[in-house]
Amino acid sequence: MKTGRRTWYGGVKEDVDKTIFNPEWGIDTTKYLIPIKYPSTDVIQKALGLYQSELRKPTHTVFALDYSGSMSTDGIEQLREAMDFILTEEEASKNYLQFSEKDKISFILFNSYPSNTYTIENGLDTETILNSIKTTKPTGGTNIYDTVTQAIEVLKEEDREKYNVSIVLMTDGEGNSGNYNTMKNAIQNVSPAIPVYSIMFGSADDEQLEDIANLSTGKVFDGRTNLLEAFKVVRGYN
Repeated sequence: MKTGRRTWYGGVKEDVDKTIFNPEWGIDTTKYLIPIKYPSTDVIQKALGLYQSELRKPTHTVFALDYSGSMSTDGIEQLREAMDFILTEEEASKNYLQFSEKDKISFILFNSYPSNTYTIENGLDTETILNSIKTTKPTGGTNIYDTVTQAIEVLKEEDREKYNVSIVLMTDGEGNSGNYNTMKNAIQNVSPAIPVYSIMFGSADDEQLEDIANLSTGKVFDGRTNLLEAFKVVRGYN
C-alpha cells in the first residue's frame, strides 16, 4: 500500500511511488478502478466454439490405433468408445475438443503390422473411419515401433506453417515387434519434433510409451482412469 497499490474497491491513491506507478506509462492512481464486465456464459461458450471450429490453426493428427490380440478384452472397447467420443462432433464439442472441417485426420490401425494410412481431408467427415473402428476385430501382435515410424513419414512432409501436427497412439503398450532404431531415427531426424501422445488402455505397460514420449517431446496418458482429461491435454497442445 505504501507504493500505491489500491487494495479496496475503486480505491484512490494520490501519494504514490511514481517510479513504480509511473504516470508516463498511462497509470493514473487518482481515478477509480472500474471492474471488467464479462460477457454472459452463452456468449463465452459461443466464442470458445467459434475459436475451436474457425479461428485456431488447423491440425493434422495421425491416430495410431492398436488392434492387436492383447486389446481384445477391455482395451478394444475402451478404444472404440474413446474414438466415438472424439470423432463425433456433437459429443466432442461439449468439451471444445471437436475437429473442424479445416483439420486433417489420418488413421493407422495396427497389429503385427501397420495398415495403410487412411487420411480424411475434412475433420468432420468421420463416418467411414468410425465404422471401420467399430467393425475391425483385434488380432495378431503389437507393432508399435513400425507404426510410429509410418506416422512420422506421413507428417514430416506436412506444411508446418499451415498445420500443427501430432501423433496420438492408443494402445495397451505391450509392443512385441517392429524396429526400435528405425523409429528412433525417424523421430530424431524431423525438426521441429513431431510429438507422440500415447493413451493407454487395457492392461497397459507404459515403459515403451514413456520412452517414445521422451524421444518425441510427447506425453503418456492413462485412458482407463480419465479419458476426457487426456483428450483435453492432447488437444490443448495442438
